[in-house]
Amino acid sequence: MCLEWLMVDLPSADLLIRDARIVPFRSRTELGALRRGGSVPSSLDTPPCPGEPGDVHVAGGRVVEVGRGLRAPGAQVLDAGGAFLIPGLWDAHAHLDMEAARSARIDTLATRNAEEALELVAKELRDLPTGAEPVTIQGFGHRLSNWPRVPTVAELDAVTGEIPTLLISGDVHSGWLNSAALRVFGLPQASAQDPGAPLKEDPWFALLDRLDEIPGTRELRESGYRQVLADMLARGVTGVVDMSWSEDPGDWPRRLQTMAAQGVLPEVLPRIRVGVYRDKLERWIAKGLRTGTELAGSPHLPDGSAVLVQGPLKVIADGSMGSGSAHMCEPYPTELGLEHACGVVNIDRAELTDLMAHASRQGYEMAIHAIGDAAVDDVAAAFALSGAAGRLEHAQLLPADALDEPDGALRRLVACGVELSVQPAHLIDDWAAVSRVWPGLEGRTYAFADMVAGGALLQLGSDAPVAPLDPWLAMSAAVGRKTPDGSVWSPDQRLTAEEALAASVNGAGPVTVGCPADLVLLAEDPLRLGAEELARVRPLATIVAGAVAHQRI
Repeated sequence: MCLEWLMVDLPSADLLIRDARIVPFRSRTELGALRRGGSVPSSLDTPPCPGEPGDVHVAGGRVVEVGRGLRAPGAQVLDAGGAFLIPGLWDAHAHLDMEAARSARIDTLATRNAEEALELVAKELRDLPTGAEPVTIQGFGHRLSNWPRVPTVAELDAVTGEIPTLLISGDVHSGWLNSAALRVFGLPQASAQDPGAPLKEDPWFALLDRLDEIPGTRELRESGYRQVLADMLARGVTGVVDMSWSEDPGDWPRRLQTMAAQGVLPEVLPRIRVGVYRDKLERWIAKGLRTGTELAGSPHLPDGSAVLVQGPLKVIADGSMGSGSAHMCEPYPTELGLEHACGVVNIDRAELTDLMAHASRQGYEMAIHAIGDAAVDDVAAAFALSGAAGRLEHAQLLPADALDEPDGALRRLVACGVELSVQPAHLIDDWAAVSRVWPGLEGRTYAFADMVAGGALLQLGSDAPVAPLDPWLAMSAAVGRKTPDGSVWSPDQRLTAEEALAASVNGAGPVTVGCPADLVLLAEDPLRLGAEELARVRPLATIVAGAVAHQRI
């Protein structure tokens, strides 16, 4: 069965939206200039006002008319009733494979130690029907940096026995496996001499490609994609950059083909840019793929564009804060007992520069993971030396000289046109660990306002499932920076709602004639909402390429 045949009965791409109020907002560049000019809290905190309700006519996947009393015979009519219209939202960084599997995994986020995680696993087993035994036990969400000691294989074995079990950390930079899971992967068993701490960084990343070798894992993951796609559209997400670990560029087309055959494929899909990791790069190049290339077998949207296109090259330059492996200029506190005093370098500056230059020549944009300040500095240098284009992912800790020195990391990144892909909702979970893992560096952590003032163009994302795939939560965190105890973390680093929205629409401007018809209708003007109100926003309608993908009006 051909996937294109299954996708032809889409809603009409000729759409008339009546009585909508277009939300005007300034560009990221203009807002950055205002912040550099010290305009807070005057003009920067006074966003433009929407005009009176009017009509928006969409045809061929684009906005073709804006005005009052428009006529479009035969068009589908959506009565906005004075609702507010913005461009479609994007999540600039998500792992849809892990997000799809998350709902079927034990939630270990709130655990404070290994004992609490083990109790959750034990409860999962106790709650099974009599005689039932799962083929695998999997969990997700904990932060090793929040646990006072390193867990062992033996204590996980004591609870799980011969059931292959893995508990994945919330930053996805480590995995705690039992002996049965180690055997599945052909890895050495734990011993008295080596009790088998959780795998981290490259050894762990190598296993992420092989998780399907654990029976039941593929089924666990694939069953969750329908809900992930539906949730994205319900939240106004019309596009996502998917950083999933993938063995083949045909994985996504085959997945959608299967979902269509099963009758669980959403009628209208969001746009998906599919990243590739460095160990797969040469295979992708040999297949003729480059950033922006349509993936073979992709379905098409009403405007003729492909749902699936090749995304950036993803390179993980260092570790994570949560696992105590982000590459730092200064050592971590000795009491953390970390194996690597300054974190982990997954790829050194020279090798990274060569890789980026090669990939750039082959038509790839970059998405380079850098969390620690030393990693940010290395990646800034690699962009400058390689001439590659793209984004720096995360930038959780800016180097001390990032803003002040002419050759500081942030200035070099801005000069190279590199955008910063950041995940504000991480700070909700990370705030308590930062003072313990990065003491004295809180002012340089998640320094979004400094980034904008320094000329950086931000792209907001979730890193789902590390944080929920919810752009409104990301905007809320960037605007409020509120911790679970109600305090505000580094209030001088808060963004305005306008800055947060401008960083959530993939570089788009306000809705106007000629723009793509990826649109979202809202009950309230998002630029006039506080942090708590932003977190509660749920769109009235989501439109992709002129087709209504989600609607509750």
